[in-house]
Amino acid sequence: MADKSPDPRAASLAALDAARRTREAAEERELDAVAEARRAGASWSRIGELYGLTKQGAQQRFKKASAPGVRE
Repeated sequence: MADKSPDPRAASLAALDAARRTREAAEERELDAVAEARRAGASWSRIGELYGLTKQGAQQRFKKASAPGVRE
């Protein structure tokens, strides 16, 4: 009879892949939220405050979320 116990390596890699997918999805939601906040008129300074960053730090961290024409 074949051993049906789970492969610990496969289980740990599956857990790691699930964590990676969760993190990537959260990062996408975060970028979308930053872009929406900017479109709504939130300043880079205020966004930076939420993250303990300077205005420039927030701009650098979230440059992917920067909408063209939306500037402080």
